[in-house]
Amino acid sequence: MPISAKFQNRFVELVENIEESNKASIAQQMDVNYVTFSKIYNYGILPRLIILIRIADFFNVSIEYLLSKTNDEYFDKAQTPTPFIERLNELKEKKGIKNYSELGNKVHIHRNSFYEWEQENHLPSLEFLEILSDYFNVSMDYLLGRTDDSTPYDHIENND
Repeated sequence: MPISAKFQNRFVELVENIEESNKASIAQQMDVNYVTFSKIYNYGILPRLIILIRIADFFNVSIEYLLSKTNDEYFDKAQTPTPFIERLNELKEKKGIKNYSELGNKVHIHRNSFYEWEQENHLPSLEFLEILSDYFNVSMDYLLGRTDDSTPYDHIENND
């Protein structure tokens, strides 16, 4: 299980700024299992991407901000979110990449991962999301379709 002290600190800071003091109630409002909430709050354990999205949505912040990869609090949520695979295909086409095999070779992700994301409507791991957002020079939130602003965030050094 990946652990991030910076993510934990940011999460605790965001939670502590909520007037509600009951952590179980906060977890419920986030639509996050309390055990998962506690693991994040107490140990900085990074949850699955779908949980990170729920938390970021709850606080109306970017994934990068939530993970403490940027201190830029600006986040402009898309009125109509774009599905991840649709956004990935748009970016792939803009770069003139013909297929997932070609993209996979460029970013060192097996083409089967792309087909799984497309066919089974899955999201990538956080690691693959970071690789793809770096490759396309967009924010993780843009790639996920959470925002229509493709501008990447200024990242801070991450020494977890």
